[in-house]
Amino acid sequence: MRRRLLLISLAFSVGALLFVPRSSTDSPRDDPEFVYARVRYHMTLDGLAMRELPWHHDYPYSDEVFPSVLAEVTNIKSSRTAYNIVDIDSPEIFKYPFAYLSEPGFVNLTAKDVVNLGEWLDRGGFLLVDDMRTSDYSQYTGGFENDIGHFRTEMKKVYPDREFVRLDLSDSVFNTFYKIESLEMRAPYIFPGQGRVEFLGLRDSKGNLMMVLNNNNDISEFWEWLDRGEMSMHDATTSFHFGIDDVLYAMTH
Repeated sequence: MRRRLLLISLAFSVGALLFVPRSSTDSPRDDPEFVYARVRYHMTLDGLAMRELPWHHDYPYSDEVFPSVLAEVTNIKSSRTAYNIVDIDSPEIFKYPFAYLSEPGFVNLTAKDVVNLGEWLDRGGFLLVDDMRTSDYSQYTGGFENDIGHFRTEMKKVYPDREFVRLDLSDSVFNTFYKIESLEMRAPYIFPGQGRVEFLGLRDSKGNLMMVLNNNNDISEFWEWLDRGEMSMHDATTSFHFGIDDVLYAMTH
C-alpha cells in the first residue's frame, strides 16, 4: 500500500490544481472527515449465478484505494477505511453526503427504497453510479441487456418527471478540483456491442447534479487494479480525476 500511494502521489502532484502536501501535524488518518457509503440494494437476479453480488463488485479493494488517494492529493482528511456498507432503505444513509452504487442494472427498488433514496437525494445526497453499460451482453453475463435502461425505469419510481441527461465538459462537476480536458476515456473492459464511455447525470429542481452515472465504464475497476500492473497509470490517474471531482462537487453543491 505504501509503495502504491507513493506512486499515486507522485503522479497526481504533477497535475493537481490544488495539491498541498500534508504535514505531520495533520489530524490522524483514523479520524477521517470524509467517509462515504457503498450502497447495498435489493436485487433482481432471476436465478443468475455469479461469483459475487453486483452491489459488492470491486469491494473492498477499490474502496480502500479511492479514499486513500483522495487524502493524498487534497486537503481532505480521509483514509483507506473511510467507507461503510449501507443499505439503501436504511436511515444510516443520511449520515453520508456521498455514496457509491455499483452495477445498477440489478437494482430493484422497493417502496421503502424509493422513499428513503428520494429523501436522501432531496436533502443533498450525491450518488456516484458505476459499472454499467448499454449493450447486448446478456449472453455473456446473464444480466440485463441495457443497464441504463433498467436503472432509468427504477429511478422513475423516485422521480417520475426527471430524466438522465448526457453531461459535457461545460458541466462544473468536471472542473471542481481537476479540470477535465476530455471525456474520451478507455473503459477497463468491453463487452461485445458496448457503446462508448459517456457520463450521465440526474439534476435536482435547481439544476444541480444529485447523481453522476459512468455509462459503458467501470471506474472502480481502475482503482482496484492499479497496483496489479494490469492497467496503465494514465488510465488509472484519469479515473481518479473523475472520482475526486465527483467528491468535491458533492461537497460544494
